[in-house]
Amino acid sequence: MSGKKFRFSLQKVLELRRHETERARQALTEAESVLETRREELQQARRRLADCRSSVANGQTLRPATLRKEAAFREDARRAVATARAAVADAHERVANARDRLQERRRAEEALETLREQEQAKHEKEQAKAETAFLDEQAVLRHARTNPMSLMP
Repeated sequence: MSGKKFRFSLQKVLELRRHETERARQALTEAESVLETRREELQQARRRLADCRSSVANGQTLRPATLRKEAAFREDARRAVATARAAVADAHERVANARDRLQERRRAEEALETLREQEQAKHEKEQAKAETAFLDEQAVLRHARTNPMSLMP
């Protein structure tokens, strides 16, 4: 005997939570990608600053205009490093926020999954109980047909 098919009462909400979890997972992946890009940019800015510092350390006698130009390049490189550091810190914060959002979404989804599993277990138990009652009734009816006198007091 097949019973009623299980239908989770909050299926639409569960699907929405799954979708939100997936979107949060994608946002985390994107934030991690941005962080990696910012780290690479910071490394490039550091190399540029190191190059600027090493070019002055060559020990050449330079004119004042060249010194000012070199100093401006070094200052620009220092600013680029500071900006890149800030961008990396911001990217770290975004990754942490995205990770937190993913955990929140996942917890909400897991709560609904647990509720779904509980409802499904309850449904299966009720179906088994109904099937047992049906089979018991069928057995009593079959016995009554084959032994009509056994049911009389």
